[in-house]
Formats: sequence, structure tokens, C-alpha cells
Amino acid sequence: MIANSPEHGQAVPSLSHRTTRLWRFFTIMLLTCAMLFAGRMVPAGPAHMAMADDETDTATQTTALSITESTPVVTDTSGYHITISISNPTYAATSPSLVTVAYNPSYTFVSRTDIQHWATGDVSIPVRTVLGTATVPSIAANKKVSVKIDAAADSDALKALQMWGPKPLLVTYQATQATDSQSTGSSDGSSGSDRTVDPNTKPIRLHSFLTRSSQGLRNAQTPPMAITMVMPLMNTGQQANKNAIDQLVVHDNGDESDTKSTQSGGGGTDDSTDDGSGNNTDDTENTAATQSSVLTPHDNDALATKLSLIGKHSDLQTIADPTALASDTGQRIDAVMQPAGFDITAYAAINNVRSYEQAGVGTGAWNARSALAAAPASSDSLPIAWQGKGDWTRQALSTARKQGYQYVIASHDFDSSTTATVHTGTYTIPTSAGDITVLSEQKELGDLAKGKPTSSDADGETSNAGRIARFVAQSAFYQMEQPYAAMNRNLLVCFGTNMSAAFIDTLMTAVEQSSWLQLTDLNDLIGADAYRTGDEALQIVPQDSHLSERNTRSVTSALESLAESRNDINRFATSVLTDHKASASWIRKIKAAQSTLALHALSSAPRDIDSLVDGAKRLGGGMFGGVSITPTDSITVVSETAKMPVTVRNNHPYPVRVKVSSLTDSMEIVTSRFTEVTIPANSEAQVTFAIRVATSGHATAHITLLDRNGDTFGSAQNTDITSVLRISDMTGFIIIGFSLLLGLVGLWRQFHRKKDPDE
Repeated sequence: MIANSPEHGQAVPSLSHRTTRLWRFFTIMLLTCAMLFAGRMVPAGPAHMAMADDETDTATQTTALSITESTPVVTDTSGYHITISISNPTYAATSPSLVTVAYNPSYTFVSRTDIQHWATGDVSIPVRTVLGTATVPSIAANKKVSVKIDAAADSDALKALQMWGPKPLLVTYQATQATDSQSTGSSDGSSGSDRTVDPNTKPIRLHSFLTRSSQGLRNAQTPPMAITMVMPLMNTGQQANKNAIDQLVVHDNGDESDTKSTQSGGGGTDDSTDDGSGNNTDDTENTAATQSSVLTPHDNDALATKLSLIGKHSDLQTIADPTALASDTGQRIDAVMQPAGFDITAYAAINNVRSYEQAGVGTGAWNARSALAAAPASSDSLPIAWQGKGDWTRQALSTARKQGYQYVIASHDFDSSTTATVHTGTYTIPTSAGDITVLSEQKELGDLAKGKPTSSDADGETSNAGRIARFVAQSAFYQMEQPYAAMNRNLLVCFGTNMSAAFIDTLMTAVEQSSWLQLTDLNDLIGADAYRTGDEALQIVPQDSHLSERNTRSVTSALESLAESRNDINRFATSVLTDHKASASWIRKIKAAQSTLALHALSSAPRDIDSLVDGAKRLGGGMFGGVSITPTDSITVVSETAKMPVTVRNNHPYPVRVKVSSLTDSMEIVTSRFTEVTIPANSEAQVTFAIRVATSGHATAHITLLDRNGDTFGSAQNTDITSVLRISDMTGFIIIGFSLLLGLVGLWRQFHRKKDPDE
């Protein structure tokens, strides 16, 4: 009998055998799938031209486009020219590609939303009129190339444009692939003549604008829109001049012209008061700031270049920080702002007048009278307060009005309301000190003039050229808003304080070429009918300064440090100097220099605040640092009493009187406690302390300086005292002899005493 035999005579496989066959089957299936998947990953061409859509998208999305140069205003003779920068920030070379620049000559933007959506790529507008193309070879890793595309004025693409205004323009960058005729050629595809756009790759797009002027067109002319372009002149690169500060502390050349800049700073003198009219009652410090040797300017060349633009662009309005103008430049200055661009909005937000005065900056440092006094003699400038880092709140406007400013410029975040059309940015606001006129800039145009895109998603506004193209297009769109004649609109645009002269020059040239714009001056803007007045205007004024926590901390920290430096100067003058009358002029200069540093540290301009605050602290600390103790050698005492000489040095140009304190760390070795000394100017004097010693040993005398009020200052000095007592008189010998006698008697008694029997 045969077990496990089926009817057909074949043996049934065992369980282990069947399991082995099953595992083999699964292994074969897995290997087959792996081979098929690997086959899909093999590139069909060069290594950088993967066919998988996901990989292609990842490679192309990192490539960045930006407009390096373009024609902002197109006329009948200008043609259109654009230069595009293409950067490859990846670690692999890109594919050869094609750049296409196209636009839609017949499209008209119908709303602000429409034009903004195009800028951010959120709307699809057909752009089929090609201005030009350019082939781009493979870009190496971490490299960039530039391509230039030119369309002649008589080209068919530009002749198709028969209506003035902004038109959507699209720059497309897309990888190309070799045609069949080139497939056997070079592997890098560098020839480009037989290459076509690769449909499997995702194009990179950049959205911008082409704006046509009415020149050479037979369209109906509409009234141009008034626009006022304002360039602030501020020296933003100033830092504290350490060498000048050190020299001012130790020298008095009798010339106070150096510190004319800070005689305004008086507002910070201790005896000054504010009478509510903006006039500081301190007679010694009521002159406006101009310039001081305690500041080191770093961008004089940049400022001079900006000044040269005034002659080139006659309608460019200027508002200058009077401290930035070292002398009469001979150029037209239309308005002056508060000295050093002092941040009035932060001043109102902090709302602590006393803290500013203690820091060395009172209202006399930055009021309208100070601004006018510091303006160049040949100018007939108008005082206009410039906006700081906060918003113009009611309190800030009232503060500016109290200090004599009838006009303020709101360069950001004033009117947050939206209207159907743009309007003149002039508001008459009632305050407790009287009406004040706010000149508010148009937000979108103002942001672009400050180098900011209208949106982080606006891919065509990542460069200055792209932002200028958007500025021109946006202004043209605003002019086209209905109605025209009844509005008499005048828009204010302020350049940023840190914008380069080259950018300002290019944008001003574009505005001058814009037939739909009419440049006006500040007087025209001020004289225009106010958009809102009275209580209606009050409703627009921001309720909060929106001063950021970071800026608030920066200001309060600076105020604390500046107050310490000011206090050091006052304390030195009253409790260390001896001849107050003779040193009064020198102290005024010291205070003036401190006020200059403080005023610039509290500016709205992007300055190095830490350097300025440290400079003020260096000035205050240098006053006490100029009186010092000369290090003393170690002293060895061989008797009960001795003398310890101490030399005190005065590096200042006037005599000082101080207390010198000595205190040891031992109860057995002590010195006399205090002595006073007067040290002549630029000289030294010596005092002596009595040393009393009770035993041999070592001690350290800590020597410090005190002012006449008993407060310590400066660096302490330590002097080592070593005591080695010697027998120096008969009393000592008697004591020693008596001690020896007692010792001998004790020994004799020890050896001759009778012992107890029980002992």
C-alpha cells in the first residue's frame, strides 16, 4: 500500500515544499516590478532632462527671473527693450531654454483688483503678441545669465498697440528639447537653432506691464493727474566719532562752533522748561542742530549725489534734515524736517517728556524754530514734520503742532480707508494747538517708490526695474479712473530715505516721460483743496501709533542709557569741577555733544543707534575717567606707623577737587579713611594716608575716588601692604625680658615642686 498517492499516481507535495515554491513566486514578482520601475527612471536624454513631470517641476521652480532693465514708458519712437536676469541657485545645470516676452495690446484693466491680480499671477489674461524671444544656454549651478530682448518702434508687435495705458506683459522661461534632426548632435544642445519648447516641462512666468504713452496716438486726451514727488535728504550713515569724543573730554580750545549742532539739545538740560509753545527756556541751548564733530558721516558721497538730482529734475521736491547739510549746498531745498529726523511719533507714543529731557533731548532740539535756524542761509524753506516709525495719531499731530509745525508728511499708514478712485492726500486736522495739515502719500505708489513690492507674490516686482514698471502702469491706471476733470487730484509720493540716487533718477525720468502725469511742487499740494477737514478728517486719524514692540524697546533702552550719560556730565560739573565759571563754556560743549548723539539716536532714520548711544556713554564716562588714581607700588611696613602716598591724575582742562578713600581688608593693618585733594588742570597731585599696624601680616588697601557728595566714581586701585614688626624701643625689650623671666620661673617650678605621695 502506497500512502499519499492520488488517483493519477502523482505524489502530493509536502507543506514545506509548497511554502518554498510560494516564496520563490513572490520573489520573482518583486524583482520584475523593481526592474519595470527602474526602467521608468532611466533618462531619455541628458542627465538634467528628466522626463518625470514631478522632477522637471522641482528643477525648474528654483530658477528665478527678474527684470534688470526695461522701457518704463513706451512712445511712438522708443521701442521696447527689456533685460531679464535668470539665476540658477541649484547644484545642477539647467536645460537650454527659451525666453519669450509677449503682451496683450488690446486689453484694458478695469479695476485695481484686476491689475493687482495680474501682478500676482492670479488671473489668466491671453498674451499672444510676441515682442521677442531669446535662447538661453544651459546655466551652470549657482550661476546666472542675462538676456536682452528688443522690439523696434516700427515692429508689428508695437504697431498693434493703438491705445495708451498699461498693458499686461508676460515673460516666459521654458526648457527646450532637441528636434529629431539634432538628436545626433551635441549632447548639451547648445546650438539652439533646431530646438523646440519641451511640452513636458513647466514654464516659469514673470508678470509685468508695458505702458504706452499717448505720444503719437490719436486718442482723446484727458487731463493729466497731478503728482508731487518728494525726496528726503538724511544722512543715515552717521556713527559716533570716538576720537572726537575723547579729544573733547580732555581739551577745551575755546571754540564752541563745533557743537553748534547740539545747542538745540538743550531741551535736555536740567533747568530747562517747556512753556507749551514749543520754545525751550534754556538760553544756553536753543540753537538748531547742524553738524558736530562727534558724528562720523559715512555717506556724504551718496548725499551729494542725491543733491545733484535737484538740478537734473527741476520738479523733484526735497525735504532735508538740516543736520545733514554741513553747509550751504547752493541747491534748492523746498522744506526742512525736524533736526536729525527726530521721531515725533515715537515721542508721542512713549508719552514721557521728562525721560527725553533727562536723556538730553528736549523740545528745543527739534521744534520748527530749530529746524529753520539750522537750514542753509540761502534757503527759504518751509518746516514740515517728517513721519517717524509710528503712525500720526491725534497726540502725535498735536505734539507736532505745539512745536510749530503747521504741516506734516505722512509717508505711510495714515488713511486706511478705501475709495473708488484715488484722491488728493491733503487733510486738515483740528488739534488742541490749532489746525494742522497732513500731506498723506498714495500707498501703492509710495511703497513702490520706497523699493517695496505691492505684494510678496508680485513676481515682476522683485527688482527696481520691475517696481518702476509697475509704478508707471499703476499711475496710468489711476489717471484713467473716472471722472477726470471734477477731481483735480494731486497725489503725494515719497521716496525712501535709503533709496539710491540711481533709483530716484530712473523713476523721476519715467514720471517726466509719462504724458498722463503733471509734476507739481509742495506748495501746490498744500494749496490744493483738502480731501477731508474737521471732524470728518479726525475719523481717519489712526487711533494707535502701531509702534512695534521692538522699536518701543529700542527707544526706551536708548533713553535710559542716554539719561545715564547726561547725569554723569551734570554730576561731574557740579560735584567734581572747582571753577564753575571758567569751565561753563566747556561743559556747555560737552552737553551739546551729548545732545547731538542723543538726538540722532532718537531719529526715525535707519541709523546705527547702538553706536550713537555708546558714544554718549563714552562721553559721560570719559568725564569721570579723566580723573584717575595712578597705580601705587606695594608697601612694606617695619614699624607701627607709616605713610602711604597716592597720586591722583587730572586729564581735564580745568581743576577738580575730589575725595580719596582708603580701606583695608584687615583689622590689624589699617589706614586713615579719607583725604581731599585739588588737582590742577592737566596735572597730578599726591596725598598720603597714615598706616597703623598692630601685628605682622599682609593686607590690601582699596583706594577709590569720591565726588564732593561722597559718591564713588572711576576705577579703584589696590595697594598691597606687608607688615614686618621689629623691636624699636626699651618698652619692647622690657616686655620680652619679662616674658623670658616668667618662662624660666615656670620651668624651675616644674622641676622643683614636691610630688604628692599618691601621685
